[in-house]
Amino acid sequence: MPRKQAKSVASAGKAASNAPSRRIRRRLSPAERRLQIIDAARVLFGEGGLAQVTMRNIARHVGITQAAIYQHFEDKEAVLFAIADGYFAQLIERMGERLSDDMQPLNRLRAMMRGYIEAGLARPEEYRLVFMTDIPGFRREGGLRMEPGDDAEPTTGQLAFGFLEEQVRALLKARLIRPGDAELTAEAIWAAGHGVVSLLITHVGFLWAPERLIDAQIDMIFKGILPDDSPARRKTPQVRSPKA
Repeated sequence: MPRKQAKSVASAGKAASNAPSRRIRRRLSPAERRLQIIDAARVLFGEGGLAQVTMRNIARHVGITQAAIYQHFEDKEAVLFAIADGYFAQLIERMGERLSDDMQPLNRLRAMMRGYIEAGLARPEEYRLVFMTDIPGFRREGGLRMEPGDDAEPTTGQLAFGFLEEQVRALLKARLIRPGDAELTAEAIWAAGHGVVSLLITHVGFLWAPERLIDAQIDMIFKGILPDDSPARRKTPQVRSPKA
């Protein structure tokens, strides 16, 4: 090959190697984009709280225009509700994993309570958002209870609370716990579990034995709802976290 032609070929190769490479970006499906937006909002909340979660910040984090978000979500509250929806779905799964067909009714409720606490501690920022942050938009989407005669599709939050209430109703029917209102009893049990989770994710350094605290709290709840003559008062089964 002539020297000039070889030099020309070499120069062209060098120029090509120095040229910036163009990455071909795959177009995301609407479902994938929704998940990307939700993940971005989750990260932003964890980094700076609710004030950090704006449509502008979400768009910047994802790398799309702010207007593009509105193709998937009506407003910021809708994005936050999607995070809550996903959390409740995981909560139901976590509580269900704790149960088995051969469990005694009282042990089923204990296992569910342990699952509730574990779910909150495993995803503390989402727990903060769902249960420890006042978001008016959440009230728009409905609370944990369904109104009597409401034919609307239940939210995952309502399904999660209904899961707990169902166990309470079964115990009341079998007369294994004190007589009372099923919804109120379920709310009291939930409130006690919430107290433990919120304490452990906000003041964990103050507690020297978190596992013992969880066991003691669950035991106290059961002693409060069990009849005075219940045989279960004489034996307190421990439902601990599975070892890795």
